[in-house]
Parts: sequence; structure tokens; C-alpha cells
Amino acid sequence: MLYKLENIVKTYKSASGSNHALNDISLELKKGEVIVILGPSGSGKSTMLNLLSGIDTPSKGKITYDGKRLDKMNMEQLAMYRREHLGFIFQSYNLISNLTIKENVEMGFHLSSDPLDIDEVLDAVGLHDHKNKYPYQLSGGQMQRVAIARALVKNPDVLFCDEPTGALDEAMGKNILKLLQEMNKVYKTTMIIVTHNPSIADMANTVIRMNSGKLVEVTQNKKVKKAEDLRWA
Repeated sequence: MLYKLENIVKTYKSASGSNHALNDISLELKKGEVIVILGPSGSGKSTMLNLLSGIDTPSKGKITYDGKRLDKMNMEQLAMYRREHLGFIFQSYNLISNLTIKENVEMGFHLSSDPLDIDEVLDAVGLHDHKNKYPYQLSGGQMQRVAIARALVKNPDVLFCDEPTGALDEAMGKNILKLLQEMNKVYKTTMIIVTHNPSIADMANTVIRMNSGKLVEVTQNKKVKKAEDLRWA
């Protein structure tokens, strides 16, 4: 088991009172799967991503990654956990505009003690011929591919994808999801995708449905759809 969550509670306090962003969540996630966390705005899915990735810590409960207690780690240990084990893809790309595509990807390369070959990864995401361009010279879909390459070149154990298709149209969104599926198969990277788009659930091995800070349902897809065959919500 890659992740184990036991009775997780995350509470945010404000002048108006306390808000339970997560309320008594218990869950197990397997290594090597494509996992989709699905729910509307305010459901707790982003908070779940933040806790799994060590960006935030729980108010109560236990989180275990590969046998190690994340909830017991200090900030320095959590930073090392993210550096050594995780990759991140965001809806907003977060590319550095005055660096070339290859230089953006090199940033991920230098964060890893066991990186993949940069040119191999650029080939895999279809950007080798664009490696000397700058982000402003690319389409939205191409920029998202750069973000994927930058995350993948680290050779992470887990790749967190926060609304990776949120800024893309259907055709480009499916292309990005197809690429993520291929990377999962080739590199055996565990993919955790946070989304409000229910169609994406069909390409997952495990689907986690959340609402109002609670776990509504965890299901396993008997048949995983190819990204290009998804209906688009």
C-alpha cells in the first residue's frame, strides 16, 4: 500500500468559527495506479491533495506514505519527501517565461537524485523539436506538456495533477490525459488527478468521490477507458 489515511480531520479556524475541510477520512491508495479524486468546489479534494503531498498537515489522524508517517514529519522532512518522491502538474502551468522549454524541464532534472534523460522525456511528450522555444511561442496544450515533462524528468514515484485539463478544450484535454496514461504505463508512476470533471473518472483505476469534506464513495473501475474514448463533461 502506497498511502494509508486513518481518521483524517483537517480544520481551518477563522473569526466566524471552524470549518472541517476534511472530516474523518480513512483511505488506502495503491502504488502504480491512476487515481482520480472527484468532487465539486469545496468538497475537500484540494485539501486531500495538499495533505497527501505534504504541503499541509492534518489536524487529527494518521497519514502513512510507504510505511512512513507524514503527519509526524517536520517541515524540512516534508520538503525532502516532496523533492525525492513527488512531481506536480498544475492547471496554470507555472513555466518560467524567460527560460527555453528545455531549460524549464532542466529545473525538474536538477531537483532529483535519479532523474530521467531530458531528451528522452522531451521526445515522450512530443516536444523535442520545440525545446529551444520559449513558453510564449507554444499553445496551451504544448505548455501543459512542458509542465508534464518538467514533473516527469524528476522520475517521481507519485505525480500529483491538480485540474490538469481545466484550462484546455476537449481535444487538447484528451491529448493531455492520453499522455498521462502513457506515462503511467511506461514509467509506472502513480498518478493522482484532482478534478471536478466526472468524465475523467472513467480512465482511473481507483475513483474517490468527495463532497462537503467527506468521503462519499471509493470505487475500482473494472474496465479502464482510454483517454481518447472519454465523454467530456
